[in-house]
Amino acid sequence: MYNFKAFLPTKLVFGAKAVEKLPKEVKKLGTKAMIVTGRHSTKKSGLLDRVLTLLKGADISTVVYDRITPNPTTEQVNEAADIAKKEGVQFVIGLGGGSPIDSAKCIAIATTNEGGIWDYVKVGGGKKPKSALPIVAIPTTHGTGTEADPFAVITNPETKTKIGIGYDVIFPSVSLIDPEVMLTLPKNQTAYTSMDAFYHSIEAFLNKNANPYSDLLAIDSMKRIISNLPIAYEDGLDINARTELTWANTEAGITETLTGVIANHAIEHGISGYYPHIAHGFGLCITGPYLFEHIFDFVFERLARVGREVFGIYECDDKRAARMMIGKLKDFQERFGLNKKLSALGVEKGTLGDMVETSYNAMYGVIETTPGDLKKEDLFKILERAF
Repeated sequence: MYNFKAFLPTKLVFGAKAVEKLPKEVKKLGTKAMIVTGRHSTKKSGLLDRVLTLLKGADISTVVYDRITPNPTTEQVNEAADIAKKEGVQFVIGLGGGSPIDSAKCIAIATTNEGGIWDYVKVGGGKKPKSALPIVAIPTTHGTGTEADPFAVITNPETKTKIGIGYDVIFPSVSLIDPEVMLTLPKNQTAYTSMDAFYHSIEAFLNKNANPYSDLLAIDSMKRIISNLPIAYEDGLDINARTELTWANTEAGITETLTGVIANHAIEHGISGYYPHIAHGFGLCITGPYLFEHIFDFVFERLARVGREVFGIYECDDKRAARMMIGKLKDFQERFGLNKKLSALGVEKGTLGDMVETSYNAMYGVIETTPGDLKKEDLFKILERAF
């Protein structure tokens, strides 16, 4: 028996040239926007200038905050929110990958509520925001699904805590999802972001709260990624493969909204909270198979279904099909060099316990929805194997 609810208020504008529809889609949101972006990629690609031109033509003035780094921090969000308040910004545009869009969501909260953003993170205080500025998402990677969900991830550099927050007020008002702006993604980012979306989907599929709605999207998303990532990895300009991966990512974001992820994301947040040079999608690939093996007895039937429907494993016995599925996943990841050990990436063994402690406390919600009743010692065993 299923019991679930769905609330998906974001307007999704999907397809080639979706960015060109920006003026029409934001005209009701205000006349002054803050564009939140990273330091390099949207400038190098010309996308930032393109967006500025579109907004200027619609008589919308802009403030650009371009200091967002991978694994964005509370300091960056609070600095941008102070600027937004002083400038009278009426809505926020997240332009880039998950980091700028997540930052835009956090800035939207910090601009309209008292205190800094950490006050609205459960570990840091947990007040519920009363409101947020309207948010427009223009993703340039096909990995986070943040254009279709109410979540954002933020890191406190003082405590090395990387945590996800989720509030209905930070669903984007509109998301312009344009596969053409993703054609310039380099190979490594193509792999990292696509596998981030894959893990959103498979973790949602294994979540205790999985339901028919989320299952449908999760399976479809995984199939598209497995079929199209090798193509886009070899030929980044293949617009058909990019479009498939882009939609798979948005599907994964919706699925994550409906169901949620599981402990793999908690473990990875512990890793990149301490070692921010490790890309999120890369970290998920390193630990994911070990988590699935650790909770195998609780999820093998679901893994077997992924094996059959996504990887084409025609095996009648569920346990055998599930084991073969994990093997196929490892083989797939190996094609893109994503099966590294943490020790090879500069992780020190002495920090594993600290990472477990931090991730368990900060992300207990997704650990709780993981089959198998995981404790801290379980997370440590998984990290040890990944090390």
